[in-house]
Amino acid sequence: MNLRETVLANGTPDARRLRLHVPAGTSPRNGWPLLVLLDGDWVWPLDAPPEGAAACAVLIPGHGGLHGPVLPRWSQQGSLASSQAVPRAQALAQRALDFTPPAPDGSRWPDPRQPEWQCGGADSFLAALLGPMLAWAAAQAPLDPARLNLYGHSYGGLCALYALVRHPGRFAHTICASPSLWWRDGRIEALLDGLPRALPAPSGPMRLTLMAGTDERWYPLPPDPMHPRRPADGIPTLPRLEALRRRLSDTPWLDCALERLDGARHGDALRASAQRAMTLAAT
Repeated sequence: MNLRETVLANGTPDARRLRLHVPAGTSPRNGWPLLVLLDGDWVWPLDAPPEGAAACAVLIPGHGGLHGPVLPRWSQQGSLASSQAVPRAQALAQRALDFTPPAPDGSRWPDPRQPEWQCGGADSFLAALLGPMLAWAAAQAPLDPARLNLYGHSYGGLCALYALVRHPGRFAHTICASPSLWWRDGRIEALLDGLPRALPAPSGPMRLTLMAGTDERWYPLPPDPMHPRRPADGIPTLPRLEALRRRLSDTPWLDCALERLDGARHGDALRASAQRAMTLAAT
């Protein structure tokens, strides 16, 4: 894939590194499908599709992590000078802020498992994604606006579901792997109950694909160093996702499916689901 990259809002506290990976070759007539890969810094590069298979462009809004810093350093001439890695804890704290819904009064609130982290910035993040981030991506390569896909895992999956609540119909396909339904006593499920019965503008059916590993469990309480976690202490993920699928099944404009990742635990599900999301976005 060919790489384009930039920094959004460079020189401000909201600065963010963006990477767009574009398939080689000629794009389809209407442009490439686009997959917005939340947490892409933690899993990229993924395996390329087999030769001759459908492909999609991939946009990664950076948080840092295993494969990329939040911010590169730029020279005074505007060219990329060098990169400076961001500490893992800082990347995780920014991720928690960006991917979580605000409190009922619209304010920020502490993370249930890491009280030193502030949560509740998802509206600002989604405004940036649907505004300048996608505008920049569209200026880099021919993209099909009717084939816009959003993927997220864990807190990223929570953010993807929140995008469905706040911007219904904006993404043709929402792909949520192991979304943190436990967060704040299931607040996202209550918000999803308010989905409209019809979309504000005519369009085809929207797709929602839920994924989870068959061995996944949630641990919604802060870790206790005196009592290491045991598998039996966690909440099985799949039953609650299945209940969510049933809960959304009567939304007329939403085609909801659930996929099981055999043998996967929470961490394993990130790469497996992201790879699967590339296939779903391209087809």
